Amino acid sequence: MMEAYRQAYAHFGADGRYFTKDGRRFDYQDGMGPYEYLMGALCGCFCSTLEDELALAGVAVQAIDAHAYGKKRESVPTTLEDTWIELRIHASRSDEERIMDAVGQACRHCSMYQTIACVSRMHVSCEVI
Repeated sequence: MMEAYRQAYAHFGADGRYFTKDGRRFDYQDGMGPYEYLMGALCGCFCSTLEDELALAGVAVQAIDAHAYGKKRESVPTTLEDTWIELRIHASRSDEERIMDAVGQACRHCSMYQTIACVSRMHVSCEVI
């Protein structure tokens, strides 16, 4: 039954702080902790969803670069207050309108985006280059 669930395991002890997935170990290091992994997950999920939306729109792109960052609340619980995704899409500028429509669809369909949006104001910018 557990196969249907997304899962990871965490260890916090004197011998280190890390999580594991499929036998691989991911260490929490200075400047690299849960929120950095969350931003990485948001970038990955959003880009994957955006690729699907662009394919449905018939738009070919060379690459998608995403930068995600967030500002945490100062009050407890310190969930994200604002989250930004900055996109740079390498594609033909003639497809810009369809690309922007696909970005809007990705905002609606990306599960990580929608999950974080439950606690945070979301901001997305996109540049076609």
